Amino acid sequence: MTSFNSPEEFLRALERNPEWREAVRALILSEELLRLPVQFIAFFGRVSAFIDQTEAFITEQRQFNTSQRQLNERIEQHIVEQRQFNEIFARRLTRIEEDMTNFRGTYAENAAERNAVAIAAELGLEYVRAVPQADLVRMSRGATDRIPINQLRSFWTAGLIMEASDGSDTHYIAVESSYTADQRDTDRVQRNVQFLTEFTGQTARGVIASVRNDRHVDSQVESGAIYWFPLKDRSPQPE
Repeated sequence: MTSFNSPEEFLRALERNPEWREAVRALILSEELLRLPVQFIAFFGRVSAFIDQTEAFITEQRQFNTSQRQLNERIEQHIVEQRQFNEIFARRLTRIEEDMTNFRGTYAENAAERNAVAIAAELGLEYVRAVPQADLVRMSRGATDRIPINQLRSFWTAGLIMEASDGSDTHYIAVESSYTADQRDTDRVQRNVQFLTEFTGQTARGVIASVRNDRHVDSQVESGAIYWFPLKDRSPQPE
């Protein structure tokens, strides 16, 4: 039986005999510790694979983020362009609406003037003339110190003021024309009737010449406060 006089002799013997080393390792270490290097290598392999997968995912995510940023930039640019288009379209639509409003207003004014004789006839009067602005200014000359100038200016620029006759006395007719009449029209015509009566001492009547009216105007017409002369609707009709 081999004997050793010192640990150094034992260690040198292990170095010369690999099978002894394996036997000593198996004797000293548990089975779990013996398998640890192999397990560590397997674990490291899994970690390495996970790292590779993570790096691949990060690369793909970066590519996706780049694509998403580019998409977001295109969407933002589209939104900016859409807003610009909407603003341009809204301005054009506003201009069209304003043009249509002006067209309808002009149509109503012209239609009222063309029907001046008929308006007077419906009130049982005979048309004499349309009172020119110079006469309106002249008849209100003494009122400039007690009536606000904005009201007088509105009276001077009224759509149509007519002089009419019942065969013996002079009457005045104040006409406000509008495509769709509302309270502003009735307020102006009633104010003009008041001014005409005050300035001339003669009877005056108020008339709304319009295609249609709002509820307020309808109530004023029904009460007899003003007279309504309907105008023909010249708007394009849907097919």
